[in-house]
Amino acid sequence: MCDMENGLNYEVYGNGEKVLLFLHGWGGDRRSFVPLVNILKDTYRCICVDFYGHGNTPATREYSLRDFTESVRRVMLDENVTSASVVAHSFGGRVALDIASDPRINALVIIDGAGIKPRLTLKKLARKFVYRLKKAVKADTSRCGSPDYKALSPLMKATFVNIVNTYQNAVLPQINKPTLLIWGKKDCDTPLWMAHKMQKGIKNARLITLDGGHFCYLDHVFEVTGYIRNFLNGVYYGMDGVCDMRSASGGGGS
Repeated sequence: MCDMENGLNYEVYGNGEKVLLFLHGWGGDRRSFVPLVNILKDTYRCICVDFYGHGNTPATREYSLRDFTESVRRVMLDENVTSASVVAHSFGGRVALDIASDPRINALVIIDGAGIKPRLTLKKLARKFVYRLKKAVKADTSRCGSPDYKALSPLMKATFVNIVNTYQNAVLPQINKPTLLIWGKKDCDTPLWMAHKMQKGIKNARLITLDGGHFCYLDHVFEVTGYIRNFLNGVYYGMDGVCDMRSASGGGGS
């Protein structure tokens, strides 16, 4: 399906009464969550989006985080969604934090999410210095930046800069929706300390850690869908089995 208003491509799986919005990470697309959706679609109506510049959704201009958030709101409107929970990975976690205040959002499941201001390391300081020096003397800066950044189109490069320089630490205390954080212990892209920061900032947020890295949900599909089901059962029906599952699995949550 495609939202003709803003060109956002998305697919809907299942026809359950409860809705799950799946928000993929940077460089992914609506198919990123297929292993989870194939399990959860028996109970939920799962809506998977392609963000701007990803999958089948083109990028026609420079975007801000709020543009991505508003595009998800538009999809909710097009699909007549009056109540939904969000399952987000990496960059999708930024959008989840931004859309959490929407009254139609009931709960958040954030997996290896972004949005926390990174720690400034000597390596990052050195890169910034080199970039600014080259820019000041009008030298070639095309080789500056990460491989992911250099592979982007000019429009998406500008969008990427907007996104990575948007820090959401101050938003965390304002979030009052039930939140489940799922994190890979060996995540190098959004390190585990960010999960603890997010857990501390969001009231009553729960954190479950799993073996694996930034895509831990793909390494533990059945375990993660089990956590999601039990967490949402607690949100919707007061049947909370997350803590019991965590203890039984040895997932190492905190």
